[in-house]
Amino acid sequence: MPIELTNEKIDDLSGFKYAWYKMAEYNINIKSYLTLGKGKANQTEIEEDWIISPGEYNHIAINSSPQRYIQSDGQMQPFYEILEKINKATEVLEISLHTDKSIDEVTNKNEVLNKWSEIKKDLHFFELVKESYKTFIHIYDKEFNNIDDNIKLNFLYQIMFYPLPAFRGGGFIDEIPVRTALSTLFPGEKLRYSSHYKISKRDEGGYIVKLEAKNKDDQSQFENVYKDKYQRTLGSALAYAYSVEGEYVYNEDSVLSEVMFHVKEELNENMFYVCRYHIKLNKKVSV
Repeated sequence: MPIELTNEKIDDLSGFKYAWYKMAEYNINIKSYLTLGKGKANQTEIEEDWIISPGEYNHIAINSSPQRYIQSDGQMQPFYEILEKINKATEVLEISLHTDKSIDEVTNKNEVLNKWSEIKKDLHFFELVKESYKTFIHIYDKEFNNIDDNIKLNFLYQIMFYPLPAFRGGGFIDEIPVRTALSTLFPGEKLRYSSHYKISKRDEGGYIVKLEAKNKDDQSQFENVYKDKYQRTLGSALAYAYSVEGEYVYNEDSVLSEVMFHVKEELNENMFYVCRYHIKLNKKVSV
């Protein structure tokens, strides 16, 4: 429902444009924690850099660096080495945006698929080494052949390119359309979440957006998967919950300058996953 705003409040928010510099570098730090029972199952922390270059007609190019593993599970190292090769296919992504700034499609998908075809030849060695590697590579093969949807479902891209608020006749819509993301604890399964946010002007200039979200649907869609994969190990019944807390900071140029997001997906008290996304504007490469 639209929130009626005073003329003064509308003027305060009218400068909020979600702008981009002509070229800017962002540092992205992703820290995750997965627990099973009373002990820590896994904790990882990775970093990468994005250079974002807006083009004409809502087109944007993203040049990403190789991921840097600050903290990782040693047993996963062989998979990380394969993943490093896989990620080379998407080092350069060109996307088009809807008018609300959410992702429309990947416009250089043919280039990405051609790179992936060459990378797969190199990865065939790993397929012959171990069956689990073969399965891992096959999953990514399916993802590349459905790259538009998979980029849209990727939570990092959803953070960076989210639907802007709508100003209509003095009203302000504070609810983002329901979005779909991929579950971490139920690999391959999708979940829907609804979001609300508030935008306010910062005393030091710029704007701040605070967002909260939770799963839109009940847990019934996951109950059969839970019984098959987790019930015997965890013992407890499924008590599914998914929540998001986020904060965007925009500088005096109305350019995104910092993001802090926390996501929690929980099966019950015995198993949950927490992930923190910290994105920061490093520098303007050009203006």
